[in-house]
Amino acid sequence: MLHIPRTVLRAPEKVSSIPVYLQGWLTTVAERHTNTRRVTVVENDEIVGSLSLVIERNGVGMKQAYNLPWARLCGLWFRQEVTEHRRAEIARQLIKRLPADVSYFLTVATVFDYNIFLSQGFQPALEENYIITPDLFPTLTNSFSSLTKRHLKQAQRELIVSTSTAEAFIGIYKANLSDRRRKPYAPLEIAHGILQEGLLRGQARISTVVRRDTGEIDAAVACLWDDARYYYWMTTRRQQQSGQTMPHQGAVKLLLWSAIQDAKAKNLIFDFDGAPTVGAARLYEGMGGRKTVRYRIARKTNFERYIGHIRKPLKTLLRKTLGRLMTLKMNY
Repeated sequence: MLHIPRTVLRAPEKVSSIPVYLQGWLTTVAERHTNTRRVTVVENDEIVGSLSLVIERNGVGMKQAYNLPWARLCGLWFRQEVTEHRRAEIARQLIKRLPADVSYFLTVATVFDYNIFLSQGFQPALEENYIITPDLFPTLTNSFSSLTKRHLKQAQRELIVSTSTAEAFIGIYKANLSDRRRKPYAPLEIAHGILQEGLLRGQARISTVVRRDTGEIDAAVACLWDDARYYYWMTTRRQQQSGQTMPHQGAVKLLLWSAIQDAKAKNLIFDFDGAPTVGAARLYEGMGGRKTVRYRIARKTNFERYIGHIRKPLKTLLRKTLGRLMTLKMNY
């Protein structure tokens, strides 16, 4: 296989036709992760197709593959001149070249990718999502929940929305994680690089809300967009610490509303970028979001499937055992 420097692995792309998470500028930054794995198909000394992902080991040592860090979507890349028929053939070759000793948990960008992965033995694991299409913008506030309306009204009186820098956002994000004694799921320097490049390209926006009374930053949101969608990408919210005021209940909602208005001005679909929890789904519905799905797929190794089968009964057994031990301790 011919070695080609990473900076020229992709052919010139028409940015307007590619989701932001698959655009070369973003993937180039995301691929700085030390565990990035790229599979390629080469013809006549040229890469005609590729797929990039991250392979890591979980707590028990099993290899698992995910989207590139901070990229909510992944997908198969082809040179522009490759025909639709050839793309299907190249896609199958790429999937067959994926390591067999790895479990895959991916969210792909297109129906084409979704179907081709399913045809190669991957299983569907559709993910809930919410969007706001431009046709909903004129009457969107009518679909807000009563709680959303009340929180927004209060937040508009008590908070100030302003834009921020990549450095400031990452600093706030890191501090809020530290207050919760948590770590980021992926390197923050990669998120910082994506934000910096996105701001330079006019494809990113960072907003914060500051309390009028104390000047505390209650929340911050970073969004990315392409020519079709405006993504609610990263968010962070202050946790109350000793001597501080309680964060405003409407802080994130006010930032979301500001981002939705920006998407409206650009005539883009506002994409809530996945609904990982019941609470998030409730928030997005309350903001007028329309339920949709994302094309999530999975393929597990035999060992991963076996562990999955015994995990639930094992947890139940441990829970019962610990319960008995606690009972014996209390009765001793």
